[in-house]
Amino acid sequence: MKIFSVIRRILLIALLVAALIGLNMLKANPVTAESWTRSYVRMYGQYAAMISGYVPISLTEILAIVVIIAIIVLVIAFIVDLFKGKPIKAVNRILSGASLVLFIAVLYSFSCELAYNRDEIPLPFYETEVNKSEFVNIYNYYADDLNDCIASLTFDENGEIAGEVDFAALTNEVKQAHAFAYDEYYHPYLGSVKTMYSSIILRELHITGVTFAPFGEANINDLNTKIDLPYTIAHELAHTRGVMREDDANQLAFYVCLNSDSPYLRYSAYCATFYQLEVMVSTTYLTDVEREGLHEVNAAFDLSRNYVNAYWEKYKTLKDIGEYFNNLYIKSSGIEEGIDSYAGGTEIGTDPETNELIPSLYQKLYFEKYFRA
Repeated sequence: MKIFSVIRRILLIALLVAALIGLNMLKANPVTAESWTRSYVRMYGQYAAMISGYVPISLTEILAIVVIIAIIVLVIAFIVDLFKGKPIKAVNRILSGASLVLFIAVLYSFSCELAYNRDEIPLPFYETEVNKSEFVNIYNYYADDLNDCIASLTFDENGEIAGEVDFAALTNEVKQAHAFAYDEYYHPYLGSVKTMYSSIILRELHITGVTFAPFGEANINDLNTKIDLPYTIAHELAHTRGVMREDDANQLAFYVCLNSDSPYLRYSAYCATFYQLEVMVSTTYLTDVEREGLHEVNAAFDLSRNYVNAYWEKYKTLKDIGEYFNNLYIKSSGIEEGIDSYAGGTEIGTDPETNELIPSLYQKLYFEKYFRA
């Protein structure tokens, strides 16, 4: 009888492997990947996010703990069975563990992997050529808004946002901001946002958030800087909307934060990307005379940016490990650039003949809001 249980488990594993292969074949076709993401995946994700929303703690962390414990128990039982001369029972243990891991892999692949080969994200990048005579006005428009954001917020002596952050209220603000980006491309629902008990470990790994699509959860490392927290939440929520590529998720997060009514969200976006405007008005593209018209930015802004960099410099114990596995995961999802893909869209070019700016995607989003205002 035990040999039949081994055969059953082998057949189950074969079916799960076949399912993974089938999903990868669907993913390889962009048309199918887009169609499935908008239909079956979206339908599943909506219910997963709804159910997850009723649980106040991270289901992702619970699953991780359960899987780790189960694997440890199965490995110990496997060794014990071998010592007791029960090889078939021992093999059953290993096959059970493999089945569990493969089932989770299939569910994960179905719920989000197809989205890595979707169509391009439909953000309103400004494609009309912008004359450099507009650069100072564009910069000043955002510098003035940045100063208004600073005036609305309170900072400590290091440049960090002062006081405690109401995480639930902030999450609601970010969700409201996401409503600004409406298109049938995006899932019509937002995942639940939860803090993680493992944040202290994730901080050492330099992981600020983890979205687990099978549960529709955006899990946030709440030991992130308060400056970066809105942008991080917006990024992870982008994943729950079917935007899986990291560059796309960053661009969507920037777009919704930049266009938010909240000074806090806009400030978070500026801290991450304002350098794009600073490069635009640098001496590479403007003369010293043209630059004389630039508005000054409150000194608190540089304090904030320096604080964020210094903060993460303190936590590097497991950074290389975190980057290695994140890079491995992203590449296994079909993104050849790996973790370098986070910077996608930030590339600023210069025409070799005219020495004029070739704007990045982030600059094009800055242009879009400016010319729409």
